[in-house]
Amino acid sequence: MRERRLFDYMDRKERGTVRSVTEGFRYATADRPSAGRLIIVGVTPEGDPGLTFEEAGDRTDVVWEPPRLSTASRKISLKSASSVRGHMVDIARNRLLTFESMLEYYLANMLLSWRRTILVEDQPPELKFMFDGARTGHTFDFRGTDDRYFRTAYAVKAHDQLAPDRTFAKARAIAAAHFPRFADHWLVLCENQITNAKGWNAVDINEARAVRCERDCDLVLETLRSIGRPTEIWRLQDRLSEDAAVWNALLCLHFDGLAQIEKPGLRFTDAARVVATTRH
Repeated sequence: MRERRLFDYMDRKERGTVRSVTEGFRYATADRPSAGRLIIVGVTPEGDPGLTFEEAGDRTDVVWEPPRLSTASRKISLKSASSVRGHMVDIARNRLLTFESMLEYYLANMLLSWRRTILVEDQPPELKFMFDGARTGHTFDFRGTDDRYFRTAYAVKAHDQLAPDRTFAKARAIAAAHFPRFADHWLVLCENQITNAKGWNAVDINEARAVRCERDCDLVLETLRSIGRPTEIWRLQDRLSEDAAVWNALLCLHFDGLAQIEKPGLRFTDAARVVATTRH
C-alpha cells in the first residue's frame, strides 16, 4: 500500500499536481462498520447490510455481528514460505474468504468488486474424477455465482505451472464428470488474466465499499453530473477539497455503475479520468 501511494505521489509531482495537506484534512468516514454489521437480534434479516451508525445511535438493542466463518471445504495452512495466505472479508455477505496466494487474493477481490456477483465460495467441495486411469480429487479455488445464477468454477495457477500440472486436461476431466451439476462453466486463470493492476484496482474498490459513505457518494455523483464530461480525479478532489472522501466515493460509484473510470484495466490513480454514467 505504501509503495503504491509513493508511486502515485511521484506521478503527481511530475505532473505538477501535488497538493499540500491542509489543516482540515480528514480520513473518509464510513456509514457502517468496515467489517461485520450492526443488527437487531431476531429482527435484522439475513443478507441485510445492517444498520448505519446513525440508525444505531444510542439504541441498546443493537449488537455488532462479526463476519461469519468461511464455508471452505478444507482449512488452509496460514504458514507458507512460498506464498501469501490469509483471510479476507466478503463485506456484502459478511463472511470470511480464504486465499493461498496473491493471485487468489486478487481474484477474490475481482469477483467481489463485480456488482453482478451474488455469491463467492472459497475452496468448494473436492471433486473426485478419473485421470490417467486413476481416481483422484481436486478442489477448485473459488466458485462464483452471478445474478443470473450462472456458476463459474475458478482454478488459479501460475502460468509456468500449467503445463507441468496438466491443469487444463484435469479441468476437462472434472467437467465431464461433474458439470453442470457442480457449476455451469470453468476457467483456469493465471497472472496473464489476473494482473497486478486489475487486482489492486479491485482491492481499492472493495476497501472503499467497506467504508462507504452515502453522503459523499451523493455529493460526488451530483458534481460529476454537473460537470457532464470526463474529468481527472485529482481535479474533482481539488474542487471538493476532500481527497479521501472523493476517492472512496468514486470507487463506490464505479462499483454501482453510476460512474465510469476510464481504462479500468490500468492501475487507478488520481490522474485517471472519470465520468458519470447511467447504470444498466
